[in-house]
Amino acid sequence: MAVTEHEETRAKSKLVTAQKDTGRELSAKLASLKGIVWVGAAMFLFGLASIFYPPLKLIIGSVTTSVAILVGGIALMILPSLIVGNELLILAGVAAAVGLWILAHRHGQLRGLLNAAEAAVVPPPDNSGKAGGA
Repeated sequence: MAVTEHEETRAKSKLVTAQKDTGRELSAKLASLKGIVWVGAAMFLFGLASIFYPPLKLIIGSVTTSVAILVGGIALMILPSLIVGNELLILAGVAAAVGLWILAHRHGQLRGLLNAAEAAVVPPPDNSGKAGGA
C-alpha cells in the first residue's frame, strides 16, 4: 500500500462592519459644505461674540443688532440646504435684512439723539400772545 501525502489549507473570512474613520468622515462633511454655510457660521459666531465680548458690544451698539446678525447667520447655515440652487438670492436676502435692521436701528438712535438735543436747545413756542390762549 502506497502512502500519499495530502495537504489541505482552510481559510475563513468573516465579514464585519468597517471601523468608523471619524477623522476622514468629519473632514469629508466639512469639505462638502458650501461657502455660504461658512459665511453663515462666521456671522453666527460674530453675532454671538458681539453679545458677550465688550469691545464688540461697543462696536455693534446693542444686543438686538447682535441677535439680528446671529439669526442671519443661522439662516445662512440652514436655508441653502432647504432651498437648493438659490444661494446668491438667500445671501442677498439675509444681507439686506440684517443691513436694513442695522440701518433702522442706527437711524432710530440718531433720530432720538437729535430730537433730545433739539428739545434741549430750542425752547417750546410761547402761545400766550395768541387769541384763545390762557
